[in-house]
Amino acid sequence: MARARLKLTVLPAQKAELEQRFKAANNVRQRQRLQAILLATTGRHGYRDIAQIVGCAPSTFALWLNKYLAGGVEELLRRDTPPGSSSPIGAPAVQEALVAGLKSGRWRTAGQVAAWLQEEHGIKRAAKSLYRWLGKAGGALRVPRPAHVLQNPLARAAFRAELEERLKRLALPKDRPVKIWVADESRFGLHTHRRRCWTLRGQRVVIAQQQRYEWEYVYGALEGLTGQAQFRFMPSVGLDFSRDFLGQIAARDPFAEPVVIGDQAGFHPRAEDKHLPQRVHLLPLPPLQPRTQSYRGAMGPSAGHHVQSTSHQLGHFGGIADPGAAPILGNAGQSLIPHSPLASR
Repeated sequence: MARARLKLTVLPAQKAELEQRFKAANNVRQRQRLQAILLATTGRHGYRDIAQIVGCAPSTFALWLNKYLAGGVEELLRRDTPPGSSSPIGAPAVQEALVAGLKSGRWRTAGQVAAWLQEEHGIKRAAKSLYRWLGKAGGALRVPRPAHVLQNPLARAAFRAELEERLKRLALPKDRPVKIWVADESRFGLHTHRRRCWTLRGQRVVIAQQQRYEWEYVYGALEGLTGQAQFRFMPSVGLDFSRDFLGQIAARDPFAEPVVIGDQAGFHPRAEDKHLPQRVHLLPLPPLQPRTQSYRGAMGPSAGHHVQSTSHQLGHFGGIADPGAAPILGNAGQSLIPHSPLASR
């Protein structure tokens, strides 16, 4: 015997409201209930068929249908308050203050948030219990970027605002193209690592070891308009090494005027240095502003390329600045040139 079909008779305005609310629903709970009632208005399905289509039990669909008949769409979608008391942290005022504090950087640890909740809202919670609330507020654990304690944010903003005027004041010839480079250096190397060891809980693990370090430096520069990159491995840092790398940048394009932006480290030449390579113009960053340069991540792949290269491969690069140096990372605009003592290792 065929199953009895259900036909729910509604006014055209009521069906239009059901269809409109179904299209605008943004969660599965609402869409599931609205779809079930809409299927009931077609007269093509029975209780069990509709329940199977929307993915619920027939008894559950019967409850939804009774709710709709009793109070319409609003009663159908109304969510009953669960038993038990709600957390005071979920209060709108607390949530707004929590989001604002995360956005402004007021707190950096869950312990600081716990102290704030207790002092300003009288809510005492353990730090670990706040991880869920921090996640719901859009928070995430991120690795912090270091900044000098004496860094002046106003000086950094002023440098960016005045950069165009400072470029105009440079003695740049009008018949040559100008390329703006941002340069810095970074240290890479190997040191002893301690791995985790198995032991009993509560027992301290002590192992003998000797700390040993080996490192080299990578000078790097990025050209902001074309995306070209220059890298050079050096055994150390110093004025001579810095001038040598500036010469490599200048040799990249003999017909251009390179403007190099860099920090004021003691081993960096100054703009008035008489031994600067020809055509090189320097623009120093404000003091203690390492975060102004956001390209140090580009040096990591270069260092990895060097560490993985053999002595034979390094010999192919040569030890002098050459515009036709071997490309790295598949980009012809990036050149890797090791210092000559390194190429002979």
